[in-house]
Amino acid sequence: MKEYPLLWAIIIIAFSASAVAKEKPEWRDWPMGDRLTGSIGYYKPKLSTKAAIATQDETLGALISFEDTLGLSDSKGTGIAGLRWRISKRNELSLNYFRLDRDSTKDVELLVFVPETECDPNCSVDLPISAVFYFESVDITYAFYAVFKEKHNLAFGIGLALQNLQFGWRPSANCTDDALCSLVEPKEAKATAPLPTFKVVYQYAINDKWIVDTDVGYFALDLELDDEKGENIDGRIWNVSAAIRWKTWDHVGFNVGYKYFDVDLDYERSGTIPYKAAAEYDYRGFIVGIDGYF
Repeated sequence: MKEYPLLWAIIIIAFSASAVAKEKPEWRDWPMGDRLTGSIGYYKPKLSTKAAIATQDETLGALISFEDTLGLSDSKGTGIAGLRWRISKRNELSLNYFRLDRDSTKDVELLVFVPETECDPNCSVDLPISAVFYFESVDITYAFYAVFKEKHNLAFGIGLALQNLQFGWRPSANCTDDALCSLVEPKEAKATAPLPTFKVVYQYAINDKWIVDTDVGYFALDLELDDEKGENIDGRIWNVSAAIRWKTWDHVGFNVGYKYFDVDLDYERSGTIPYKAAAEYDYRGFIVGIDGYF
């Protein structure tokens, strides 16, 4: 969190502005008319994580499943938080935070493709591999409500996502095959940069106490990480969620929902030891949380 001073600035501004006393317009009493809504929750998704690595000429490569090959759990819980500030009837700022951290070290039998050899097209070798995946996201979005009525809302948003991304793998110290150890020598991609995001939001109030929230978000990665090493990474991330909120009391409520992340990444390095990699992350699962209304 210390890497994102903008996050704290937005929170302070939002709370300060919400504290300014003004005469309430009629729509502020609607089910979705709250000035400020904060939410914290627990997310435990089902995980599917795959990575492919290869030399630039594709003469040596391997496919790794973080769950099947490396023995990582296919389910992991993490916290998730959000803040929405309705500036006016049709204008809203939102901030969301999410982090997922996974790592594993294991001696595995790796299926390696080595063309034009006696074991063509594939060789199975035992390699001790350590893998890591870390993804932290703070996204700040402005949304314009094209439709804002007492029972249903429709909004379109655009914003910035501050991404801290790291994924990679490395062999352990006792790896002895130079060619294969070179294939899985420390290969990590790191990126921290603001990226454009796009979002569509639809909300429906069943009554004053029960509200359905849905949203679809998208952002793209296209980064040059290190000019000297010729590193670059590109890809895309989809984020889809649906939830139902129960406004139990005037300022406190609860929510339960389902969130889906789909991540595709391509990494390339053309420096001293050229290689390329691709990764697919598929996370889906339920969220339970608590809301605060101000």
